Amino acid sequence: MNVIDITNPLEKKRATYLTFYKDGMFDGILNQKPDPRNNSSAYYKKGFDDGLKLLELIKEYKIGGN
Repeated sequence: MNVIDITNPLEKKRATYLTFYKDGMFDGILNQKPDPRNNSSAYYKKGFDDGLKLLELIKEYKIGGN
């Protein structure tokens, strides 16, 4: 198992970018509207767009539906 050294500035920056992307994915899939607090981050916007695309695929292929 790899342990991430969060004290390393590059790893800390990467973790922040991934958090913005993840938040965008969640908002795209679950809320279908962006959170104005995160809307200035390019990583958030990319995650949001990818979340909307993933939601469309889920609906198209009826994944997880009853």
